Amino acid sequence: MKIILLKDVPKIGRKGEIKDVNDGYARNFLIAKKLGAIATAEIQAKIAKEAKEANERTARQASKIEELKKELAKRTFTVHVKVGDKGQIFGEAHEKDIISAINAKMGTNFDKHSVHIKQPLKTIGKHTVTIKLGQGLEAQTNISIEPLN
Repeated sequence: MKIILLKDVPKIGRKGEIKDVNDGYARNFLIAKKLGAIATAEIQAKIAKEAKEANERTARQASKIEELKKELAKRTFTVHVKVGDKGQIFGEAHEKDIISAINAKMGTNFDKHSVHIKQPLKTIGKHTVTIKLGQGLEAQTNISIEPLN
């Protein structure tokens, strides 16, 4: 019997796949537990449509992330920090300061875990940091550390 899997089933297949299984296994286990349905033409069309929509959604998200990556690469974000009389920074510029500067300028909603800094930012000037964008993509952006007036 041909079955369309409605959920992932170990050792059988993944959601949306059409599998040929024994009649008893299909009726008594897969269909009874709503893990699969008999492969009719309309169900196959519905599953294909859902898969197509999911692929289109993923492609749209990927293109948005690529645009964001390009925008981050060409911009420089300014973080103001307290400095002493000799121009030394008190502490360092933290991830939350960097993210708040990026979120304020770009209108994004990154969290502090999205920033990866190779070394602590303890000097005035320009630095490069990595921002995790999602779907395994990262972007490099420039951060300018300036004294607080």
